[in-house]
Amino acid sequence: MTDNRSHPDGAPDVAAILEQLRAEVRAQHAARRPIGDDALQRALQRSLDDLEITRVVSAHWPLTGRTLPQKAMALINKVVRRYLRWYINPIVEQQNAFNDAAARTLRLLAEAYQDLARQVAAQQEAGAQGSQSVSHASDGNVAEERAAAEIDSAAAPTYADLMAQVRERAAAEPPARFIELELHEALTHAQSRQAVTAHWTLTGRTIIEQAVALHNRIVRQYLRWLINPIVEQQNAANEALTAALRALIRVDAAFRADVAAFRASRQRRRSARH
Repeated sequence: MTDNRSHPDGAPDVAAILEQLRAEVRAQHAARRPIGDDALQRALQRSLDDLEITRVVSAHWPLTGRTLPQKAMALINKVVRRYLRWYINPIVEQQNAFNDAAARTLRLLAEAYQDLARQVAAQQEAGAQGSQSVSHASDGNVAEERAAAEIDSAAAPTYADLMAQVRERAAAEPPARFIELELHEALTHAQSRQAVTAHWTLTGRTIIEQAVALHNRIVRQYLRWLINPIVEQQNAANEALTAALRALIRVDAAFRADVAAFRASRQRRRSARH
């Protein structure tokens, strides 16, 4: 989304942009067809919508005032904020990078749970159909005996014929998507973006650049009482969010293990009937 609205000081009108973003998310949420009536799915979708609205951090909120002294103070704050962009903006960019990685991981988790829900529904439907077919087992046994007799009378396929059939079927199979591997990669990326620092290297090539870097280091040292607590709170929140993501991925793995066990038990029951 591109928005050219901005304040006189050159900073974008963040409030208007975010309000437009919220309206777009609400419209998408209203038009989206719910996956199911499960309360957990609805709560998860609401959380994803809220995350999409709040994941972008900005250091350029509107500064205004009603009275003349308030307007003068706002003007001074704008000047100070514009001067400190070299210091504040890298922190905000790091936080936004982590928020983007975390949001992408949560979206993958949502897709994973939706995929699992579809698998469970398919397995339940297959189980219901299997229970109905048990009553017709006697008729099926006759047909199976005839088919087995025909197979026994035919010549056994060679190894080359079997491999040709495997290759032919493999070529027709759709590409498989392993969401588990994507989740692991996304979590690793989020962990690499977790730590925020306010003390990156400040250097210069020329004498003027070195003088500016020295000045910026002095200012940064002075503002540690202001910036460091913010960074520490961000890091604490990031660590907690990463831990929550890790726990959700464990739950996802356990859910997939249950689905695999259910499939294996059904396969054993089918083998026992035959």
